[in-house]
Amino acid sequence: MAISNYKLSTAQIEQYNTDGYLIYGSLFEPDELSEVRDYICEKIVEKKVLPALHPHIEDKFLRRWCSQKRLLDLVEPLVGPNIVLWTVHCFHKEPKTGPRTPWHQDARYWIMEPIVTASIWLALEPVTAENGAMQVIPGTHTGQIYRHQRRLDVEHVRTGLNQEIIEGEIDLGRSVNIELRTGECSIHHSHIVHGANANESDRARNGLVLRYMPSSSKRKGDELYLARGVDLSDGYNVYMGDD
Repeated sequence: MAISNYKLSTAQIEQYNTDGYLIYGSLFEPDELSEVRDYICEKIVEKKVLPALHPHIEDKFLRRWCSQKRLLDLVEPLVGPNIVLWTVHCFHKEPKTGPRTPWHQDARYWIMEPIVTASIWLALEPVTAENGAMQVIPGTHTGQIYRHQRRLDVEHVRTGLNQEIIEGEIDLGRSVNIELRTGECSIHHSHIVHGANANESDRARNGLVLRYMPSSSKRKGDELYLARGVDLSDGYNVYMGDD
């Protein structure tokens, strides 16, 4: 039976602040997740009716599903009580051909001031090292944005990431695989160094990433949804409605 309290403990918050990530464990039972998993696989992966990035802009069901209480309770200790859902991203890594994700920091790409985001990586199906689990380097969220170099290759085209941290800037020997069972999730900081190996297994890797920021952070765009609380951006942010 699913647990009823999804708030982080003091120890979990301390671990997140120290390491820049947290493997939370079960957030949804597999049967609870089946509806949204089937919905995403049909509309995004198979039929491509919705885009893999920001499908919540067009889709009210996803917008509301990603703003449910257990998700917001989970990130509130990390971003505060006034929470904006600003990214929904479906990651589908195909068997055998799913590409490597280059080492990078999300904050390198984002236009936001200040950059404060907690990202929930939710496993729609089992995620293992063999099918390309995300890898993180603990503690790399506390320093600077590392130097990145531009990439123009097949991996860039397939992943949408045109930059990678310069070789030698980070110690890859400290990397940790984030392996998850269906319905489990991890949470990671906007500045942590992460990447993923290619999917060399016979099984797809399907995951949903939900990104939340405090409403005091300022960001232009039509993807912002005020999921909890009030706006603290002095009117800078423009939020979509439920219609």
